[in-house]
Amino acid sequence: MEYLLSVDLGGTNILIALAKRKGEIVRLQQFPTGAAAGPESVWHNLLAGLEEVLCREGIPWHKLAGLGVCAAGFFDYYTRSIISSPNLPGWENISLEERLKEKLCLPVLTENDANAAAFGEFIFGAGRGKRNMVNVTLGTGIGGGIIIDGKIYRGSGGFAGEIGHIPVLPEGPLCGCGRRGCLESLSSGSAIARAGRAAIAEGEQTILKKVIQNSGGITASHVFEAARKGDAVSVKIIERANYYLGRAFATIVNILNPSLITLGGGMARAGETIFTPVRLHLKEAAIRPSGEMVEVVPAILGEEAGVRGMLALLEQHLLQN
Repeated sequence: MEYLLSVDLGGTNILIALAKRKGEIVRLQQFPTGAAAGPESVWHNLLAGLEEVLCREGIPWHKLAGLGVCAAGFFDYYTRSIISSPNLPGWENISLEERLKEKLCLPVLTENDANAAAFGEFIFGAGRGKRNMVNVTLGTGIGGGIIIDGKIYRGSGGFAGEIGHIPVLPEGPLCGCGRRGCLESLSSGSAIARAGRAAIAEGEQTILKKVIQNSGGITASHVFEAARKGDAVSVKIIERANYYLGRAFATIVNILNPSLITLGGGMARAGETIFTPVRLHLKEAAIRPSGEMVEVVPAILGEEAGVRGMLALLEQHLLQN
């Protein structure tokens, strides 16, 4: 029997899945990335992790049909190179695919992590049965992947799907990309936490002051919890984030007319605190036919979305080559 290896290479952890052909995962294991130590450290940890997963299941390398790897960052699909990655310092113009092929003598496929997660939800998750969908990951940042007619939509350079950088507020907060008013600067977990800290610094009356006294810092989770307790400042911060998220979704709907938007990531665990107002703001701003037909639902694969997506993409790649 042949097996596949699938990897989600993140800034903090490397998630590795060993699967039988057709997607049945037999082992799922996480390892520290060691990103701060640079690319060579990550390379060492990745290879060591692959070796350990195979060793624990007693699978020799010659039983592998291929390896799929997804990573965060700007991935040039056509040159197969990671141009840069905010989560992997020093990763600039690195062809991980070629390096792994040379080292392992295996078919290797690399992909952007947001595209892989979207494809995972499309094949195995909440998007099953759909043809046109968008998957949005809402966490520290905001990522996205687009599926059109059952295929990942990449655009002319392979960089389509940067939903976090839809401009929603002219001259708004500074985004990590260097521009102002991006969705990510207003509705991400880091943006919500930043708004909470700003409210305290400006002397607003909020129970978040007690949080910062007790824990030394504010996270998006703290703001959501304070909002659930009725803290007016936190409620306003969450309402603002949801408003801009809904408006950005309306832009997506007006342009792409998907039947489904799946929303995952750590912040999506807030449930209807996010989903109900986002659906409302979307329908207010979207053109009626498209806005009425789209569903906004939770993504269901969690941290496995990327590795499952890579398994499906790798199967396709092996069949076509």
